[in-house]
Amino acid sequence: MLIGAMNHPMRDLVREIHDFADAGFDFVDITLEPTGARPDQVDVSSVRRALDDNGLRAVGHTAWYMPIASQFPELRQAAIDILVRCMRTLSELGVPLMTVHPDMRREQRDQDALATANADSIARLAQVGQNLGVRLMVENQAGAYSQVRYLRPIFDAAPEAGFHLDAAHSNLSGDYNRIDELLEAFASRLVHVHMSDNKGGDWDLHLPLGAGNIDWRRVIRSLKNVGYDGTVTLEVFADRELLAQSRNRLQDWWEQVD
Repeated sequence: MLIGAMNHPMRDLVREIHDFADAGFDFVDITLEPTGARPDQVDVSSVRRALDDNGLRAVGHTAWYMPIASQFPELRQAAIDILVRCMRTLSELGVPLMTVHPDMRREQRDQDALATANADSIARLAQVGQNLGVRLMVENQAGAYSQVRYLRPIFDAAPEAGFHLDAAHSNLSGDYNRIDELLEAFASRLVHVHMSDNKGGDWDLHLPLGAGNIDWRRVIRSLKNVGYDGTVTLEVFADRELLAQSRNRLQDWWEQVD
């Protein structure tokens, strides 16, 4: 298992890379978002040099709120164009994976129609990614998009796409954690994992591991049962001390769980 951290998009990306390396992380989850890390603002040569100098790997992440299933064709196309720009930046950086998120627009109340629109846009993006050498990953969201029923059409439409499991999202907007259902359906596509804690309900709190109600030993057992031993991003929105504490806890739990 490799443990990484995500840059704060309002901070200097190169400085973040050096800080994560100094803190002992294995990789950086580069999120290309405003205001400081838009894809057209990234200094590719400086970022690539920082990764190389520190011996760090990287994966790519994008804004969760992109309207790729909008009923306004112009808005939908603009969102796709921005995500293609993100892929081009990651390709120039030599980053092989990029996360996208299903659109949960409130403008469209028919979940099946929304899933179809998401599937179409993500399939288009996955094809572009193939040409650029960047594999698309689809992250489960809270609510409908942590249900196999709504994610399956997306993966059926985009056979090239990988599954990005967010273990915190699977604990939201429902009566139970859906992680085992998701892994049963999509383990063969699993290529990346996000971890942060929450207390269920509808709030994605991004707490340090152990500060919410997620049973992390159970999560780790579920991952090990499907043979996963890859990259895990701690998407913990807290100070660096709590981020490091989460890393240490994850390492300990990973060693303890059979």
